[in-house]
Amino acid sequence: LKLKLRVLMNSSISVDIYYIDLARDCTCFLGLALSLIGVFLNILSYQTAKFLGKFNSSVAFIRLLAIWDSLAVSQDGVLNLGGKLFGFDASAITPTICKLYYVHGWGSGFAANYHLVALVFDRFLAIKFPIWYRSNCKPKYAYISSLIIFLLSYGVCIPALWFFDLKDGICKVFYYQDIFNWYLRFLVFVVYSSLPFLLILFFNTYFISYLRSHTPQSRNQTQANDRELQERRMVVMLATVSVSFLIFTFACGIVLLWNFQFTPVTKIEKSIAALTNVVYQIPAILNSSFNFIFFFLSGKGYRDAFYRLISVDK
Repeated sequence: LKLKLRVLMNSSISVDIYYIDLARDCTCFLGLALSLIGVFLNILSYQTAKFLGKFNSSVAFIRLLAIWDSLAVSQDGVLNLGGKLFGFDASAITPTICKLYYVHGWGSGFAANYHLVALVFDRFLAIKFPIWYRSNCKPKYAYISSLIIFLLSYGVCIPALWFFDLKDGICKVFYYQDIFNWYLRFLVFVVYSSLPFLLILFFNTYFISYLRSHTPQSRNQTQANDRELQERRMVVMLATVSVSFLIFTFACGIVLLWNFQFTPVTKIEKSIAALTNVVYQIPAILNSSFNFIFFFLSGKGYRDAFYRLISVDK
């Protein structure tokens, strides 16, 4: 009887592991598909920005955001999840690639997040200090800011070079495991999640206050000041993108927090851990994939720019 019970339990566990692994593969496929769509939409966003009118710092930030979002989703969706789905580990080619793989993977994600923060901050300056903004915030300001974001985003990931290594065909942390655990928590919960979350939440609160206090008095928009109307449309567009960022970042942080608290021991627990290790990347991919959709739905000026883009060859 004990033998039969043991056989039944092992059989049940095997079935559970099979379905968990199947869910993991489906999640990897979903992430790969979303990332490919995201790259396409970011290309559209980059091209649409060319038709937004005057080339200013905001337009430059939208184009830079599209570039960094494409890099982030390519790493998370194509290389990470696509590699897991097809059994190819891009990080396990050489020891140097192993080290640089995680520096680039984390750095591109940080850079994408902080380019969105920079875009939102740019609008904050335009609203709060309009005269100073028009005199000083030229496109070169966006490029200098982008360079600083790049250096800081990748600079904070440099310690990964000392933690990771490639041994026996496996790229993982081999050195200073305890230090790495605290370092990873700092990256995830401070650099990636909390800091940009709080910054965008602050600017979003200001934008909502601005929208409430600058409602056009007339229903006929042509009677409103053109500059204020354009500013209002841009604020609505950025507020929409900011809310999506807050939602996706919060979801990603919740899954990662659970991952850090969960230490797998049994086979089924290890399968669950493998599943959650791919699940948390879905909100991150969504966060960097669908800005074009949010821009298009919430910004009339952006829709007009897109229509000019698709009609340019007609």
